[in-house]
Order: sequence, then C-alpha cells, then structure tokens
Amino acid sequence: MESTFVDNSENSPLSKEEINLIALTNLSASEKHHLRMLAHCLQCFKSMSIKNSGGLIPVKEEWLEWCLKNPIMFKDDEFVQVMLEQFSGAAVQLERLSNDLKVAPLDLTLRNLIDAYDA
Repeated sequence: MESTFVDNSENSPLSKEEINLIALTNLSASEKHHLRMLAHCLQCFKSMSIKNSGGLIPVKEEWLEWCLKNPIMFKDDEFVQVMLEQFSGAAVQLERLSNDLKVAPLDLTLRNLIDAYDA
C-alpha cells in the first residue's frame, strides 16, 4: 500500500526551516518525533502567551481557551483532549529544561531543545 504524505505545514506553529532543522539532526526517528512534538507545544505556549511578559508556561485554563478558539480543533473534543494531554507532558519537560538552563520556559529555543537531546 502506498503511503501519502500530507503537508500540513501551513497549520503548524513550526516553520519549514525548523522542521527541516529537526530532520537534519542525528536523532532516531522516535526522538525526532518527540522533539517535533515538544517544539510544537513550546510554540503553541508562546502563541498563547502574547501578554505573558514573565515567560512562564500558560495555565491549563489558557490551554483550553486557546484550543477552543483554534478553528482546526473547534469541534473536535477528542483531539482537544489529546492536545491538553500533550501540553501537560510538554509543560513538565519544558519547565525542567528551563530550570536546568536557568531561563524562563518560554525563552527556550528550538536550539535549546535540540542541544538537550544531543547531551
């Protein structure tokens, strides 16, 4: 059976350059997938926090509000639930990394995430 790749990059918070940067790492396929998910969550958190000058991860209520305002997720309760679970796990990992690097979580960059995997 032939697989078809659907390019959803216009719906992604990650740029094509960022996706390509992850693809060019020497990480395993599963590590690259996890890194993309973590970077995706980080960018989502940043987009939720336009008014958040402290660089902290938004609170869970903001996650839900953001999901419900997103036209891609608006009427897909199951997907929203999956996103909230992903956000929860990513928040813990991003907080841990930000503590290690002594920066605010939303000040983390894709390079920080990649370097953390290479370490």
